[in-house]
Amino acid sequence: MPDAASLALLGLTSYEAQAYLALLGRPRLSPAEVAALAKIPRQRVYDVLESLAAKGLCLVREDSPKSYAALEPGQALEMLGQERLTELERERARTRAAVAALTEELGPIFAAGKGQSGPLAYVEVLTGTARIGHRALLLAGAARQRVNSCVRRPLILSPEQNTAFMDVPLARGLCYRALYEEAALDDPLLRGWIDDLSSRGLVVRLIRELPLKMQAFDDEVVLLSMQDPTAGEPGFTAVVIRNRGMVAMMNLAFEHLWESARAYAG
Repeated sequence: MPDAASLALLGLTSYEAQAYLALLGRPRLSPAEVAALAKIPRQRVYDVLESLAAKGLCLVREDSPKSYAALEPGQALEMLGQERLTELERERARTRAAVAALTEELGPIFAAGKGQSGPLAYVEVLTGTARIGHRALLLAGAARQRVNSCVRRPLILSPEQNTAFMDVPLARGLCYRALYEEAALDDPLLRGWIDDLSSRGLVVRLIRELPLKMQAFDDEVVLLSMQDPTAGEPGFTAVVIRNRGMVAMMNLAFEHLWESARAYAG
């Protein structure tokens, strides 16, 4: 028999789910019998059963005493599921409307705040693969002319995120250059990925060793990802720097490495 938690996915409370399961096993039950079988406090069982009846999961028998009978699950749960889906759609619509309204209200506040510079206001520190991946995808989507990238294992993004990270700039015809460590070719999955992206415009060169992960987007922003040397599992801290001088320096370092690297023949 399913437990009450599975019925809660359809919007039933714990007591409602327990009462419905109790009713399923008998032709009809009095409130006192439901309370005993479902382990529901006697003072609550009447409200619970009336709520089940209102939701179409049980029928009320006007006996003496009053009794309740479960509605056939195929019919009752289908109706309940449709009602739940309808409510979720309403919630999605409310959420979208709230996001749109808040974006409109908070946008001017953000724009006004951009004019006030604090110490290191151009530096953003990110921890956790989810936050790093989200920011990396946003930066890739905002690039307008070129991306210079130093890629080394272990990778931070999932295969799907990595593909999207490079697909977005490539699809818009940006100049995308990537430096990989030669050892990356020992990984069949990564090598196949490089071959696929190269066929779509990614320019790849190989170098013996890279000091860190780096992505420079145009002349505006650079993303540096550093692995925690003390963590048991691979852990990363990323720094987003929006400073043209720093970006220019990192691009110069990239060009130096690029010149000393060998072209990838596939």
